[in-house]
Formats: sequence, C-alpha cells, structure tokens
Amino acid sequence: MSITNTYNSHILIIDDHPIYLDGLEMLLSMSLETTKIHKASNLEEVTKLLNSEVQIDLILLDLQLNQMNGFELCQLDIFNDQAVAILSASENMQDIQQAKNLGLLGYLNKGCENQTLIDDIRRLLNGECIFPNVQASVLLTPRQQDVLQLLAQGYPNKTICNQLKLSEATVKTHLRALFSILDVHTRTQCVSVAREKNLI
Repeated sequence: MSITNTYNSHILIIDDHPIYLDGLEMLLSMSLETTKIHKASNLEEVTKLLNSEVQIDLILLDLQLNQMNGFELCQLDIFNDQAVAILSASENMQDIQQAKNLGLLGYLNKGCENQTLIDDIRRLLNGECIFPNVQASVLLTPRQQDVLQLLAQGYPNKTICNQLKLSEATVKTHLRALFSILDVHTRTQCVSVAREKNLI
C-alpha cells in the first residue's frame, strides 16, 4: 500500500503492553500533529477497528502478542492490503527475513531513540520500506519458489492461481513478498534479479 504524505493519516498501534502502547500513542500524537493515532491490545479491538469506516494508513504491530504471534496476526484476512510494519525489541535475523517474506513495509526496533522512531514512521507513511541492515542470503519459501518459477515463464496471476490451486489474494501476497525480498517493483525486474541470484 502506497501513502503519499503524513497529513491526516491514521496509524494503528497493536501492542498488548499498556504502558508501551500509551507511551507510543502520546509520543506520536505530539510528534505527528496531523496524524490520528489509534491503538488496540487484542484481536477483538483490531477486528472492530479494521472493519470500521476508519481508513488506516499504517499499522505498527508488536511481534510478541499474548493471543498470537504478530506474523500470524498480520496474515488474517482483515489485514489484506494493509501497510504493516513490525515493531519489536528484537533484531533477530530470521524475524526480519520473515517480515520481508510476508511483504511487510518494515521492521522497527522498539529500543531505538525516539527521534529515530518518529523519522522512520514518517518514512513508512511516505511508502518507504525500512529494515535493519542485516546481511543474509536470499531465502524463499517453497511456495514463493513455485510462484517465481511460473512468473519466470510469463504466466499471469490467474494462470499461477490455477496451476498452484491458490486464491488470487494469496498469489498477490507471494508476489509482494518476492518484490520486497528482491527489492524490485515490476514482474520483469523480479525475474531478472532472481536469475542474477540463481534462484531460477
């Protein structure tokens, strides 16, 4: 999801630690004056808000939640087409890679300086992807590899859906993840970079 500016934007913070949730809400409300901050601490509150008429521009999602893992939560149907960034105290390489694989917008460290966090959130609202500089080899899931192989053969999404027996939404999710992992913006670039990295 692309966002052009921070004016009148809506941010949803999902975290089940009340002190951190309230503190971040206060910080962002003071620093992003034209941005409306919403917060939720459980799935019920998240579902109610995302099903409302409020148009959320960015979701900041805690990775470790009591009800379920943040990665599991952001794959629910209610999160379709939402711009999501993980907010975590950990910079575990596997977690960062999984966030990229899921096509999320970013991975922010809870422990960073306030101004750094605010600046990063502004960049996210402008559509940038933000991930820690972690050196890692390109890792694709088996299903992403299947989608990539068919993409390289020039098949459209509908054919890929039929070949792999997947819904169109699922195929689009895999494509977003591939684009993020390979740092590309078009199908042609995706195939080209994948060939350079010997992925196909």
